[in-house]
Amino acid sequence: MRIRSLFIAFFILTNAGFSQTEIPKATAPIQLDGFIDPAEWQHAFVLTDFKQIEPNLGASTSEKIIVKLLYNTQYLFIAANIPFTNPSEIFATTLERDKAQSDDDYFEFYIDSYNDKLNTLVFRTNPLGTRQDLEISRNGEDFNSSWNTFWSAASKINNNGWSTEIRIPFSSLRYQAATINTMRIKAIVKYKEKNERVISPQNNTEVASAHYHFSNSEEVQFQNLPISKPLYITPYLKGNFISQNLLNENGTAYKNQTTFLERKKYTVNETLDKILSNMGLDVKYKPTANSTIDFTLNTDFAEVEVDDRVVNISRFPIFLPEKRLFFLENADLFNSNQFDHRLFNSRRIGIENGSAIPIIGGIRFTGNSSKWQYGMLSMQTHKVESIALSNNMSVARLRKTIGSKGSNIGILNTNKINKDESNHLLAIDANIRFTDIIRSRFTVAATFDTQTGNWKPMYGAAVNTFRPNGFGIDYYFREYTENFNPELGFVERPNTKRLTLNNGWRKTYANPTFLRYFRIGHYITKYWLSSNGAHEVFQTNFYVTATHKKGYELSAFMPMYLEDNLYASWQIAEDVAVPMGAYQMWKMNPFISTGNAKPYQLYLDVEFGDFYGGKQLTTYVNVTYDFSKTFKAELGVRYNRLSFPVTYTTNNASRKLNLSRYFSRLKLNFSSKASLNSYMQYDTRSNKAGLNLRFRYNPTEGTDLYLVYNHNVNINRDALTPKPPFTNNQVVVVKFSKTFLR
Repeated sequence: MRIRSLFIAFFILTNAGFSQTEIPKATAPIQLDGFIDPAEWQHAFVLTDFKQIEPNLGASTSEKIIVKLLYNTQYLFIAANIPFTNPSEIFATTLERDKAQSDDDYFEFYIDSYNDKLNTLVFRTNPLGTRQDLEISRNGEDFNSSWNTFWSAASKINNNGWSTEIRIPFSSLRYQAATINTMRIKAIVKYKEKNERVISPQNNTEVASAHYHFSNSEEVQFQNLPISKPLYITPYLKGNFISQNLLNENGTAYKNQTTFLERKKYTVNETLDKILSNMGLDVKYKPTANSTIDFTLNTDFAEVEVDDRVVNISRFPIFLPEKRLFFLENADLFNSNQFDHRLFNSRRIGIENGSAIPIIGGIRFTGNSSKWQYGMLSMQTHKVESIALSNNMSVARLRKTIGSKGSNIGILNTNKINKDESNHLLAIDANIRFTDIIRSRFTVAATFDTQTGNWKPMYGAAVNTFRPNGFGIDYYFREYTENFNPELGFVERPNTKRLTLNNGWRKTYANPTFLRYFRIGHYITKYWLSSNGAHEVFQTNFYVTATHKKGYELSAFMPMYLEDNLYASWQIAEDVAVPMGAYQMWKMNPFISTGNAKPYQLYLDVEFGDFYGGKQLTTYVNVTYDFSKTFKAELGVRYNRLSFPVTYTTNNASRKLNLSRYFSRLKLNFSSKASLNSYMQYDTRSNKAGLNLRFRYNPTEGTDLYLVYNHNVNINRDALTPKPPFTNNQVVVVKFSKTFLR
């Protein structure tokens, strides 16, 4: 009888716990207006136990935040009441959809819809009701801020703070078809002026980036979620006008050349080719709740976006981020473990020898089934005479979640094939979490191409034990053997071995009166050439970071000792070449940041010391100010002043180099639907200044109109013969896209 009573008690307790994690269904229609009507939300699941992430990790919050959840047959509803003791501290200036709200007060909701402890969808809004959505993968190791989906939000500022309501269609989420779906959720709120960020739930503070870790989330259950099969059809139309001044065939003078509606040479008929070249289509279909098929035709090249100019004073290539929307969704699925490489880099698709190559079309299939994630992508590019052949480029990915802590193992395959040659990569990688503290990653890969033949391997392994308090390590070793060449990837330093040892100590202060966070450590890395084992680079330095409770940060890498063996001369500028040889350099690198608790932000990074037999002074300054919700400004400069021995120069050139970049961004928000951005930049290497003006009109979700004007001018005209005109080129682009949902 006693055993029976204990069993009944256990059954009641366990079922009581279960009922607390089951999200209730809405019993009344919910009006999305930002006002949390008690009659609409009276039966909701509630999150209340918020704790600080910063400035006082683990401490109770200064305000009593309440978050509520409900759902019906179409939507997940989330409401948040965010009180302020002093409502005058509410700060929000971001109005444009998809723009980062890190400088505002905000509320964000995390959903791990597969409960795989790997990938999280984030929905963020501010007191103005502006929306931003993003994907976070691998417990905060990878971010995809360009991911977009359909959802709605409304916020309202009141006398006690602000409140918000969010409505997410289940068709915008990914989940397994099942009677009961278990997901993980968490909520984060930021108070800008208090420099306070809080989370619920907070179960574990002894892991790095604790607010992203799966242990700081709550399992909840939904019953009989709808299995919809939405179809998104997004055509786009664009037109452009290009005016450029080019040297004539004899190189004696410049002549102007204009183009209306740029051609991609899909067909010999000029009129038809201009039409086909300036229209495209993206189609998204979800055949099941946990899989997606994407199709693209004449893929959009993101002409409305402008890359930052890069003034590279290293002898290695710079990784540039992807901006084309088609390649951004589920981008982390196709990534492999990153040491200082990306085995798949989608930016390689449609780019050959620095030129844009038309993408005829492509297809992508991604999905998640229980503990398996899978994806395939295939793209076909168009032939461009004297630049590139028509290529088929594909990637396949299979990954399995193992264990209970979010570990995974996967296979990656990439292929680039044309009529003359091919390149292939096969990789196996794993991310293993032995405990919440001890993490490791392993990668073994090989490439094969018709030029070098045979399989050329790479391999790497790493272990990390860093947490918010105490001693930690981050060690890794990797090798790219000679001729390892993933043509659809990015490898910064091919044909090298690398060993890196990072030892450090961290302290996160409870109830800080001055410092919130402090770290100190020692970093050492060494490179060898894989082909012959010769020493190439060695670097060692101490580092220290101190963060004030208000968010101000001071960091430094110093002293920094660097050895670099150049086995060939390095042409750093047109008239300056660093000769081959062994170089020993001492440097200092302090930097400061004011954080984002105020309307302004200042970032200053200085590096100075020896530089390959000469001297270096590099200064990066960035200042931003949010004047209001209608106007924001940013100014910046990366100043590189290099001096060398006169023996490095040719043609009596100056032995002092100024390789710098200056830029400014101004944003004017007319409303949440319309904005105007200006971006000006000038670099001393090309001696060209550029202006980008971009007007965006976003009247409804999925509808965008862009009007873009680019103007590049020649600055140091008298130094060239023949003298170039002031205007180098001008471009006007008009683009319209609209998503139709069925």
